[in-house]
Amino acid sequence: MSDPFVDPEEQAEESAAPRPMLPLDRRRLRTGHPPQAIPMSDDTLDDEAEPDEQPVAAPRSTRQDLDPVLGYILVMAFSVGLTPLHPNLRYIVLWSCLAVMGGMAYLLGSGIQFRVDDPVDLLVGLGLGLLAGGALMMVGVDILATTSERLFNDGRPNDAMLDTWVFQAVVFVMPLSETLFFRGAMQRVHPIPVVTLLATAWAMLMFFPNLELGDTPMVGVVIGSALVLVNFLYSYVQERNGLAASFLCQITASALLLLAPRLVSF
Repeated sequence: MSDPFVDPEEQAEESAAPRPMLPLDRRRLRTGHPPQAIPMSDDTLDDEAEPDEQPVAAPRSTRQDLDPVLGYILVMAFSVGLTPLHPNLRYIVLWSCLAVMGGMAYLLGSGIQFRVDDPVDLLVGLGLGLLAGGALMMVGVDILATTSERLFNDGRPNDAMLDTWVFQAVVFVMPLSETLFFRGAMQRVHPIPVVTLLATAWAMLMFFPNLELGDTPMVGVVIGSALVLVNFLYSYVQERNGLAASFLCQITASALLLLAPRLVSF
């Protein structure tokens, strides 16, 4: 039954007017991909305001965020399918795919930011990278040098040109691609333990076929444990100090573990 003190025409206009939409606050998105917009509650509408003063409906976004899990499944499938290729060529293709997906997530505005609010964060990332890399070097420089040789040399003697390629790979290509995808796109929607396990599985599937660990399974266990440790560290630094600090941390640790031992030993 309608209110006798309310004009029926005004009541009909109010009931027929569509409720405006407000975009969700996606700055701290951690789980899943909720709808792009939700209806405003009736409390947000000002009944006493004139029609021209009512809140303007925000346009509904037609863009959907990229799903990092789907991208992860694709690069893992590529990693298995490209195993017959030359190791260095396989690394280039896989890192390129990972960098493209992470770069698309960054360019499409999914909340990935390299901005540094406090320079101390970069120092923290650098210090933790030095600490982790230095601690893992205590395992033995010769073991790390042999690991780097098996990963990149493919049975060829070491030379300056190959060292240049390793420098570019472990200092620029690998940290950039993995930081954008795992610590950027993936960690934005999944917790640190999940990202750590996913990044470790990716690294093991990528590197273990070239390490010749069939006769030394314990070495594989040690390397796998080290991968879990460093990937957890990168995600932790990203959570506490930002993406740029995590990027610098991975550059430092990778240079100490894969580049420095081969330069010292040969």
